[in-house]
Amino acid sequence: MHRMSLARKTLSASLLGVLAVPAPAWGWGKTGHAVVADIAQAHLTPKAAAEVHRLLAVEGTDHLSDISLWADGVKGQPGSPSHTIRLPIDGSEPGPHPCPGHFCADDGLTFYGAVLADKTKPDQEREVALKYIVHLVGDMQQPLHGTTATGGMKVLFRGQETTLHGVWDDGIIDAHTTDDKKLAVQLIKKEKGVPSGGGPQDWAREDLKIAQQDIYSDVPLQPKSVVVLPADYATVKWPIVEERLTQGGLRLARLLNALLD
Repeated sequence: MHRMSLARKTLSASLLGVLAVPAPAWGWGKTGHAVVADIAQAHLTPKAAAEVHRLLAVEGTDHLSDISLWADGVKGQPGSPSHTIRLPIDGSEPGPHPCPGHFCADDGLTFYGAVLADKTKPDQEREVALKYIVHLVGDMQQPLHGTTATGGMKVLFRGQETTLHGVWDDGIIDAHTTDDKKLAVQLIKKEKGVPSGGGPQDWAREDLKIAQQDIYSDVPLQPKSVVVLPADYATVKWPIVEERLTQGGLRLARLLNALLD
């Protein structure tokens, strides 16, 4: 699909083996990213877990969830990749640079994956790479991060005006729970059979399919006014979010195990 995909990079074999319209693109909010990180941490091999623990000591913590939002705070800074791969919502072929800044999420995972795997690099650099990886894998499970139709339109959700993107970042999850630890445990108990392979471009194609079939089937691409979402929207869409969070955690664990074990 595009020239800097994981499939064409040095780490492609191991990664794949284990594994818009301008609008806000923050990805999962605090709870969502923490859940992905919690699930991943529970699935690390002993060797990978020990290395993660050692690197997180640079940050003064030992939980991946504590660093899971860091990358949102450095957007736009040098070396910071886009958190998206934007595939056209109409299913047409993407251009050569399908994300803002031409340094897409898959490029970021390739670049920072190489840094994290390189034990000759300073711990500070490798810990920064870890923070990017944790966040980018999570973001690429948020369905509106894989399409040009990123959900910037205004909607009314549970009596409050927000954006469609915000509903998928936080609203659906927070309507269910804000306790990431409890939710992670629940999802781990149900994870059997959840697809967890592929690489970032595969995840983007999954995002696109969800956007086409389950998000923009209910909301027009260019509404003329604020869209009022049904009262049961969070309940109806919860199974999708539940699966994407689970996939994010499992995929992140597989990637970290491949890079650190």
